[in-house]
Amino acid sequence: MPERRFAALSLQTHAWALYDFANTFFAMNMLSLYFALWVTKDMGAPDLAYSMALSASLLAVAVASPAFGALSDRLGKRTPFVAAFTVLCCLCTALLTPLIGLLGHQALVPALVLFAVAVFGYNLAQVFYNAQLPELAPPERLGRISGYGTAIGYVGSFVGMLLVMPFVTGKILAWQTPIPGGGNVGAFVPTALFFMLFALPHHFLVRDRAKPNPTATQGSHWGRLTETWRAARGIPGMVPYLFANLLFFDALNTVIGFMAVYAVKVVGFNEQKQEVQLVLLLATLFAVLGSWAWGRLVDRLGAKRTLSLNLVWWMLSLAGVILVRDKVVFAWVLGPAVGIAMGGTWTASRALLSRLAPPERQAEFFGLYSLAGKFAAILGPMTWGLITYAFSSQPILKYQLAIAAQLVFVLAGAVLLRRVPEPTSLGGLRRALEV
Repeated sequence: MPERRFAALSLQTHAWALYDFANTFFAMNMLSLYFALWVTKDMGAPDLAYSMALSASLLAVAVASPAFGALSDRLGKRTPFVAAFTVLCCLCTALLTPLIGLLGHQALVPALVLFAVAVFGYNLAQVFYNAQLPELAPPERLGRISGYGTAIGYVGSFVGMLLVMPFVTGKILAWQTPIPGGGNVGAFVPTALFFMLFALPHHFLVRDRAKPNPTATQGSHWGRLTETWRAARGIPGMVPYLFANLLFFDALNTVIGFMAVYAVKVVGFNEQKQEVQLVLLLATLFAVLGSWAWGRLVDRLGAKRTLSLNLVWWMLSLAGVILVRDKVVFAWVLGPAVGIAMGGTWTASRALLSRLAPPERQAEFFGLYSLAGKFAAILGPMTWGLITYAFSSQPILKYQLAIAAQLVFVLAGAVLLRRVPEPTSLGGLRRALEV
C-alpha cells in the first residue's frame, strides 16, 4: 500500500510539473517573442501599446485572483480552475490568427484585447497551479519539487520554441522543414494547441487534496481581501515578503516580456536569421540547469537565503545587459546568466511562500502572492513603456534606462527581503497555523 501511494504521488508530481512545461509554450512564444515582435515590428506600434495591453490584463488578474482563490479554498478544488483558465487562454491565443487575417492592418487594437484576455487566463491558472505545490510533498521537499517544476517549465520553453519555430520561419535553426513559414502570426495557433495538449495530463491526473474551507468566501470580495491581508500581517515576514516579491518580479516579468525586443533593437540581433531565437534558447537551457541547482539550494540553505543570493545574481546580470552590446558576449555569457537568474526566482519564492502560509489557506495566500506579482507585472511593462516613450529620440539609451529601472526594483526587493525570517521546514508552518 505505501508503494502504491508513493507511485500515485510520483505520477501526480510529474503531471503537475508537466503543466509548467505546457504553459511556458505561451510564456516564451507569446509573451517573450512573437506577439511582442508582431506588435512592435510588423505593426510598427510603440512598445507602450504592448505594455498597456499587458498591464491592463494583469491589473484585472490582480483584482480577480483573491476572490477566485477564496472560492477555490471554499470548494477545496484547484484543478478545475487551472483547466478552465487554461482553456480560456488557449482559445483566445488561437483566435488571434483568424482575427488578424480578417482585419489586416486594422487588427492591432482587437488583437491586443484578445491577447489581454489570453494573458488573463494564463495568469489566473497559475494562481491555482502554484497553490497545489504543498499538496504534493512534505514541507522539507517543497524546494526540490518547486525546482523540478521550474526546470521542466524551462525545458518547455526550449521545446516550445523549437516546435513553433518552423511555423514562423519554415526552419528549425539552420534546418529547412516542409512547413511554410507564416511569420510572427504563424506562431499563435500552434502555441495554443501545444499548450492545451501538454496541459491535459495535469487536468486528468492531478487530484485535489485540499480540504474544503466553508468560511473562505464569506463576506464581500474586498472584505475577503481585507481579511486575507489582516491574516498576512499576523504571519512573521509575510508582508515584507509580498512587497519584496512585487519589486523583484517586476524585473522578471519585464525581462520575459521584452527580451526579444531588446535583443533586436539594442544589440542588433536579427530574428529572421533566428539569432534572437538562439539567444533565448541559450537562456532557457541555462534556466533549466539553474532551476534545478537553485531548488537544491532551497532545501540546503533555506528558501529565504537562496532567494537573496538569486537577487544578487539578478543585479549582476542586469548590469551586464546594460553595459554589453557585443553579440557574442551577450548571447553566450549574458543570455545564460539571465537564464540562471530566472530559473531560481520562481523556485525559491514560491517555496518560501508555501512555508510561510497556513496549509488550509494556501490558495488564498497564493492569491495574494499572485496579486503582488501581477502588480509587479503592471509596474514593469508600464515603466518600460513610459521610459522608452519619454526617451523615444534616443534609440539605444531608452532601452538601457528601461533595464536600469528594473535593476533598481530588484535592489529594493532585496533590501525588503532582509526583513523576512527564514522559516524552518515545519516551524514556519506551525507559526502560520497559530494565526
